[in-house]
Amino acid sequence: MQKTLSIACAALFLGLTSCSKSFDLDTPLFDKTETQTAASVAYIKTGEFDLAKSISPLQVTHNASTVTEFTAQERYVYLSKPVDQDVTVTVALATTEASIASFTSSLSTNPGYKVAPEGYAKLSTTTVTIPKGQTKSSSAITISVGDKYAEISAADAATEYYVIPVQVSAVSGPSSVGVSQDYGTYFIPVRKSYQNVSFYTHDPQGTALTPAVINYAVSSELAWGSFAYDKKYLYDGDPSDGWYASTSDSAPWVTGILASGTKKFNYIHFKGTDDSMKTFSEVEIFTTQDGTTWTSQGVLPTSYFNKEGSVVVRFLSPIEAKGIKIAAVTPSGISGYFGIGELTFYAEN
Repeated sequence: MQKTLSIACAALFLGLTSCSKSFDLDTPLFDKTETQTAASVAYIKTGEFDLAKSISPLQVTHNASTVTEFTAQERYVYLSKPVDQDVTVTVALATTEASIASFTSSLSTNPGYKVAPEGYAKLSTTTVTIPKGQTKSSSAITISVGDKYAEISAADAATEYYVIPVQVSAVSGPSSVGVSQDYGTYFIPVRKSYQNVSFYTHDPQGTALTPAVINYAVSSELAWGSFAYDKKYLYDGDPSDGWYASTSDSAPWVTGILASGTKKFNYIHFKGTDDSMKTFSEVEIFTTQDGTTWTSQGVLPTSYFNKEGSVVVRFLSPIEAKGIKIAAVTPSGISGYFGIGELTFYAEN
C-alpha cells in the first residue's frame, strides 16, 4: 500500500512539474513569430499579460456644442527577448490608411473605420528605453487627445470611427534587435457617437407637418385576424389606437419623407407610447438628405417613452433634411410589442 502511494505521489509530482514548465507567464504573451528578421523584436501590447495589439473601441460623444474626450491610454514597449545593452525605441503615430489595413481586415464587419488624421491624438514621448537584461521599457507612452482633436471630431455631425495606430518606427541598440513584423503597430479604435436629439419637457415648436406634405412608411404591420395596426394610425389624430410592428420584425422602423424638397426639422412629437416600446431598450433617430442615405442623429432610451403617454424629442441643432427615420435598436429581451400611437414631425420652415 505504501509503495502504491509513493508511486502515485511521484506521478503527481511529475505531472505538476510538467505543468509548471509549460505554464510560463511569458508564453504566449510575447511575440515569438519565427519569421522575424531579428533575434529580439520590439513591440507594443495591451498589458503585461495581454498580447492583444488593439482594444475595444473607446467611446466619445458629439452633441450640438461639445465633444467628449477619449480616455488617455498608457502603453509600454516590450522586447521579445532581453539583450545585453540598452535599447532605445522610437514610436510615432501613423496617419496613412495603409497603416490600419491589418486592423480593419481583422474585423468581421467594418462600420467605416478610418485612420485618425494628424493632430487627432498625441504621444507623451516619442522615445523610450528598454534597459539591458529587461524586456519592458522603463517608462510608458501616454496616448491622449491631440491639439486638433476637438476640431476634427466636431467637423462632421455624424457617427464616426477612427483608429489611432501607434507604431514602433525604429530601434537603436544591438544589431540583433529589430521591429516586430506582426506587433510593431498598436491600434486604438475610437467610436464617436453623434447625439443631436434629446427629450424636451415642453410643447413642440414650429409647424406640424401633415400627411399632405410628408409620407409615412413602416417596416411591418402587426395583424390580428383581419385587423392590421397599420401606418394610418400614426396620423389619424387618435393616440388611443396606433401602429404596431409585427412581432417577427427584429428591426422595426418608421420613416417620414417629404413629398418634395427639404425642411429644417426641429421636433418630433410621440403620443400613445406608454408601455408600447417594451421589446426594445433604445431608439435611434436618423435624417436623410436624399431619401436613401441615413445619418444618425443620436440614440434615446425607450424607458422614458414607456412611462409617458406624450413625449417630445428635440433636435439640439435643427437640421435641414428630406426626412426622418425612427428605428428600434437593442432588443430588451422583454416580451410585448413595439408601436407608436401618434407621430408628428415639426419643422421651422
